[in-house]
Amino acid sequence: MKTIKQYGLEIQNLLPDFYDFNEKKSISEFFIKEILNLSNTEYLLKKNDLLSKQELLKLENKKDRLLAGEPVQYVLNKAYFYGYEFFVDKRVLIPRQETEILIDEIIKLYKSEENLEILDIGCGSGNIAISLKKNLKDSQVSVIDISAGALDVCSKNATNHNVNLCFYQYDILSTEDKFFNEISFDLIVSNPPYVRNSEKDLILKNVTEFEPANAIFVSDNEPLIYYQAIAGFAKTHLKPKGALFFEINEAFGPHIVQICHNSGFTQVKIIQDLHNKDRFVFARGLG
Repeated sequence: MKTIKQYGLEIQNLLPDFYDFNEKKSISEFFIKEILNLSNTEYLLKKNDLLSKQELLKLENKKDRLLAGEPVQYVLNKAYFYGYEFFVDKRVLIPRQETEILIDEIIKLYKSEENLEILDIGCGSGNIAISLKKNLKDSQVSVIDISAGALDVCSKNATNHNVNLCFYQYDILSTEDKFFNEISFDLIVSNPPYVRNSEKDLILKNVTEFEPANAIFVSDNEPLIYYQAIAGFAKTHLKPKGALFFEINEAFGPHIVQICHNSGFTQVKIIQDLHNKDRFVFARGLG
């Protein structure tokens, strides 16, 4: 028989080498804690306990997928974002911790506002939309995604969190504005595809081989196509004092600022992430 600690070390040693040491340790611990339903404290206190046959069977049942490089969040159908648990599968991107900065910025600016009309473009799992809905009082939140599968995942998460969202399957690159002719918003937020195809070699295989490519990558010929479309959409669908928030590719901060200026926004700024990289753009003041 093995202890929890021994099993964890075994997992770490067998995980693909594209993970570094800290990633292997984090994945192993997350995998074991979630499957055995252990809190952080329980994991530390019980790490020298022997695994029961039943516990070992539960772990072994999903281990092969993990060792093949599949993200642990997909293996467990579970990811955490802004303190909330979200269902995830291969139809949606795994929420990233850095995106929590975006939520913080929006809440900081709008926490005293009520009845905000919010639109999340490219909602994926719904992590942004649901986090805002739960933290901004009486907000009305709508979500757009081109993927029916993503909208299904987002709907599951909305139900799990007991929040109401308005769902639209829509391609933001479309010229047909079929849903929103008479709708305007106080806030539009989007984390669109922004990694250039030429940057794929810089991305770990657990991302390129498992996460939905159409939610990550864009053509090198048109790397800012989504920002141009969304800024144009925002120009006609934001209220006079409305605001636009983007997550961005760090290589294009000034370019996206210029896109916002070209669309009529007079107040535009770049917000950096925890690594001091340009990661978000905030725009308001439509002329």
